[in-house]
Amino acid sequence: MKTIEALAPDQASLGAAAKLTKRSNWPRLETNEQLGLIWGECQGSGANPYRVAFDARDHGYKCTCPSRKFPCKHILGLMWIGATAPASFDRVDQTPEWVNDWLGRRRKSGQPPTPAPASAESKSIDEALRPEQSAAVEDAAAAERREAAQRKRAE
Repeated sequence: MKTIEALAPDQASLGAAAKLTKRSNWPRLETNEQLGLIWGECQGSGANPYRVAFDARDHGYKCTCPSRKFPCKHILGLMWIGATAPASFDRVDQTPEWVNDWLGRRRKSGQPPTPAPASAESKSIDEALRPEQSAAVEDAAAAERREAAQRKRAE
């Protein structure tokens, strides 16, 4: 779980990933334990599920979603399921073609992976599991701008 916290770009990503740990979001979850790989398909808002893969040996990952956060919530969710519910994954000997393509395109270096730089922001899985707060506290200036915009629209 510490790896997930370390790789997460921010606390919001952890919170979003927590919502993706339900098995119903993942029509496909598979692992090849010999290769240290887990992958799955996560149903997003589009017609086709996102294809998500994670290499536990060097923390490499791939997701087909358009997120600009790396790793995205789908990768974090897949890792989270792998850490907390490994029995959810079907064990297979053959990796799908799309996983093989990704593996073939990855750079091969003899060096161990370098850890991501530590973020100044603290990230916590425990915090991601807490129920959401009702509403963020709004500063007075933001409230005034919102009320002024409402008045203007009403006119």
